[in-house]
Amino acid sequence: NENGTNVNPGKILEIHKVLSVCVLTTILGCIFGLKPSCAKEVKSCKGRCFERTFGNCRCDAACVDLGNCCLDYQETCIEPGHIWTCNKFRCGEKRLSRNLCSCSDDCKAQGDCCINYGSVCQGEKSWVEETCESIDEPQCPEGFDSPPTLLFSLDGFRAEYLHTWGGLLPVISKLKNCGTYTKNLRPVYPTKTFPNHYSIVTGLYPESHGVIDNKMYDPKMNASFSLKSKEKFNPEWYKGEPIWITAKYQGLKSGTLFWPGSDVTIKGIYPDIYKVYNGSIPFEERILAVLQWLQLPRDERRTRFFRSFIWTSQQ
Repeated sequence: NENGTNVNPGKILEIHKVLSVCVLTTILGCIFGLKPSCAKEVKSCKGRCFERTFGNCRCDAACVDLGNCCLDYQETCIEPGHIWTCNKFRCGEKRLSRNLCSCSDDCKAQGDCCINYGSVCQGEKSWVEETCESIDEPQCPEGFDSPPTLLFSLDGFRAEYLHTWGGLLPVISKLKNCGTYTKNLRPVYPTKTFPNHYSIVTGLYPESHGVIDNKMYDPKMNASFSLKSKEKFNPEWYKGEPIWITAKYQGLKSGTLFWPGSDVTIKGIYPDIYKVYNGSIPFEERILAVLQWLQLPRDERRTRFFRSFIWTSQQ
């Protein structure tokens, strides 16, 4: 150096080694020290629902008791198990079997998309927003050799509702505007659920088909009829011939869901597909069940159904 002092090369090498170790230690410290910190920065449950991943917050069921759930735990992991629609936040979600419907990227392939998946997640125009389709000739839906017939009933839905509150009923209003409708109907007497619904499927007045009220007592049978009693399953109360029996006589197949009399062996016959009435099943799930029947694979429909379908569902 300038002062003429000799520097020991071995000492310089030792200093270099020490510096190298310090640099390496610093790098490793950053890698392994910052990695957990980064993981802790994940504050959303999206893609993490019910997985035991640790961090700043958790998204498994235990987080409720521990009090360390992510802020969006309810919205991301719990609410989809109770709603039937997509929102922007749900689009691309991880598939969960407990959800009522899916907004995942593969839901169309799996056939379980929420009803508004196309419009919310893919930017498609919803069916309600589309213009009325002009059909000049009879057409069958894809996969059908003859058009299916669907009969839905909304119990207690007054005709006046559609006239006064049509703006709040976009789907029913679309069916009205693009299809055929009547301003009102004259019910049979008494104006109760069971008598009218059984008249619809038999074409008979209550005095002829026997179901004259929702609750009845027959002195000859010494029995009481009601929706919640086991006596409801006694075919002796049901006269006439419901349409699902007529369909069977004609070589057709039918499926019914919660229509009065459809879970009773009338004339020794049940509908080809039916479910025993359960009032606790949500309306959305009832509609979904009928739609799933219609979406059965073609081969399965060919072995189980012939010519056309008669689907009946009561809300």
